[in-house]
Amino acid sequence: MSMRTASYLAVLVLTVTRVMAAQEHRAAAVVAASNPHFAPIPTAQPTDPADSLYRLARAALDDGDFKRAATVFAAVADKYPDSPFAADALYYRAYALYRSGTSRELDAALLSIDRQATRYPKAGTLSDAKQLRASILSEQAKRGDSRAGQEIWQGGSTLQNEKRCPTDDDDMRLAALAGIMQIDPDQVLPVLQKLLARRDECSVSLRRRAVLMVAQTKDEERADILLNVARTDPSIEVRREAVLYLSRVNTERAAKALDSILVNATDADIRERALSALSQHTSPTARLALRHFAEQTTVPTELRVHAVNYMANGRRSGEDGEYLRALFSKTASPEIREAIIRAIANQKSPDRTAWLLGIARDRSQEIDVRKQALFHAGQTNPELKDLLPLYEEFGGQTEMQDQMLYVYQQRKESEATDKLLQIAKTEKNPELRRSAIRWLGTRKDPRVKQFLLDLISQ
Repeated sequence: MSMRTASYLAVLVLTVTRVMAAQEHRAAAVVAASNPHFAPIPTAQPTDPADSLYRLARAALDDGDFKRAATVFAAVADKYPDSPFAADALYYRAYALYRSGTSRELDAALLSIDRQATRYPKAGTLSDAKQLRASILSEQAKRGDSRAGQEIWQGGSTLQNEKRCPTDDDDMRLAALAGIMQIDPDQVLPVLQKLLARRDECSVSLRRRAVLMVAQTKDEERADILLNVARTDPSIEVRREAVLYLSRVNTERAAKALDSILVNATDADIRERALSALSQHTSPTARLALRHFAEQTTVPTELRVHAVNYMANGRRSGEDGEYLRALFSKTASPEIREAIIRAIANQKSPDRTAWLLGIARDRSQEIDVRKQALFHAGQTNPELKDLLPLYEEFGGQTEMQDQMLYVYQQRKESEATDKLLQIAKTEKNPELRRSAIRWLGTRKDPRVKQFLLDLISQ
């Protein structure tokens, strides 16, 4: 082999080695991104003897061979305690044991996490280990392990009694409580209530998580707890969370709580959330609350419009149709009337087109309301023959005739093109004639093309 060939092979080997290493790091990054328990493989010294063993353990973990992974990770930590891999090996051993799932393996997983915390207090996976520890304790408590249950309750006592800013340990304690919330809510709710009674700024994140946990219980008292939070918590974020989760408590009690918030709240966003929450309820109380709010002239019109929209889009839209029509005749607000027109148009009642055309014909209505009604009448797919005479019927009402032209443009039938051609040829009002010609320009019809060419050549 020549010197030149040997040099070439050496460069090739070095290049391939670097490419493989880069691919391995990218693969590790993908695994880390897809699983919160997986961190990238740490960079070790080229001569670190733990490197290959650690990668073997990670490969077993990726393949779901948890027992083998736990064994090999233990070997890394035992044989090479000073390696950069040792701290993470203890964490991943605990994770593999947790996934294996026997009671004995759960005990061993806790020992591995505690060993990591003692020996490697600056480990990059220390925070993840605390969350994993909470999951393990919860699982043990569910299986009747009294020691795990006692540790969780002691942590809960710390949460409710200490008046200090939360730490990672508090997150772990709350996660442990969440794990057994479904099997013993009577024990957890008092802890959460005391936590929610805190008013310090630094406990906001904990209070938000506590709100979610309360909402997930089946306790009758949860609606009252969430209502109290929505009314009294100093943090707007926490109050909003409480209102949001009240929408998932589909009881009369929760609906009454939301109605109370809707009436008494001063924050527009809180009221908006309460409206949205009520629209998701099926109770009679929720339905009446939306109706009552839509009628109030002392609240912002924008929110009243939203109440109408929620009624139209909710599960009982058909049932609310008659109510909305009655409200239309009672309200003086053009914005509310337009919202009701849109709501009626979206319903499937057989007489909706006739009702909309009745509004369009009513000269006592505001012109914008009439135009909205006419447009939506054209969109509800009535027979085109019922719409064709309306242009002449609106004679002398320029804005309504112009809106009628737009309605014709929206229709795809050839008869609509015929009508626009007729108006473009015979209309005496130059503004309306120009509008008809403009809408004809949007239609793909050879007759229109010829008409426009003839018009240009005149």
